[in-house]
Amino acid sequence: MQPIRKILVALDHSPLDSEIVDYAQFFVNITEVTDVHFMHDVEFSLSASMRKEFPNLEKETIKQRKNEIEEVIKSHFNPKRNVNTKFTITQEANSIKPLLKAIKAENIDMVMAGSKELKHGGGTFTSKLARRAPCHVLTVPIGGSSRLKSNHTIKKFLVPIDFSGYSKQALERAILIASRIKEPVEIICQNVYTVPSGYHYSGKSRDEFAEIMKKHAIKNFKDFIKNLDTKGVKLRPVYSNNTNDNKISYIRNFAKKENVDGIIMGSRGKTTAALLLGSVAEKLIRNEKEFPILMVRKKGDFEGFMDRIRQL
Repeated sequence: MQPIRKILVALDHSPLDSEIVDYAQFFVNITEVTDVHFMHDVEFSLSASMRKEFPNLEKETIKQRKNEIEEVIKSHFNPKRNVNTKFTITQEANSIKPLLKAIKAENIDMVMAGSKELKHGGGTFTSKLARRAPCHVLTVPIGGSSRLKSNHTIKKFLVPIDFSGYSKQALERAILIASRIKEPVEIICQNVYTVPSGYHYSGKSRDEFAEIMKKHAIKNFKDFIKNLDTKGVKLRPVYSNNTNDNKISYIRNFAKKENVDGIIMGSRGKTTAALLLGSVAEKLIRNEKEFPILMVRKKGDFEGFMDRIRQL
């Protein structure tokens, strides 16, 4: 498994910053992270006439913004072990571009961001990041760190699985994180299966065919974890019949029912078309604003997808 050593934390000078920094501290404490790069992109522009009239305005505004964010980092980031940290302010009027540049230049393993809407439309910032970042993506919703503090720890993860290599990477990551938390953590492995439209050709009713699919899913799960090192972490399989043809709703509803502390899932995309349309993980990040979501992505796979896109 690829280690998560370098993380990039996107801040936007909003009340959510303190929660993201809180969560970054928690993540550092339970992982192998060695470097944390905090980054903020300032959306500030003046016309030539305004610059002439107020020559120091932009400089002083950026200085004030830098001081305010540094104070948030100082107040909320005090991990139990020493890590390398730095803070960068950029001015590109597009908060995702400097992040993508930094991810590539610094070989970042995971990027963190708050889960909320962009100020000027065009989709959510986190969904764009999930679509384009060539690394793991962790999104923290409003209330994410408050939830963590009220529970004092992580007690339960949800890992949606489809028995692919992508979901196995996500489960392995969940196990590794859970094994580093002092208190016992339960990992729920949810398989959402869909009865095919042509089920009636089998001579079975829909319910009968769904039961057959569930039995196969149970067998597949046993094979899926047969050689997996669970590190003593409890795994609980759950099988959901996707009767409304909406996997996202089943994952979100189950997460709420179980009151999980976070969702960890792999980002697939075995074809260029799948990447362009967005995986289940990316759609979940776009729509879910209640739970932290860690999208596990293998770097080499993503770069291969982008190479194919450039050839279109």
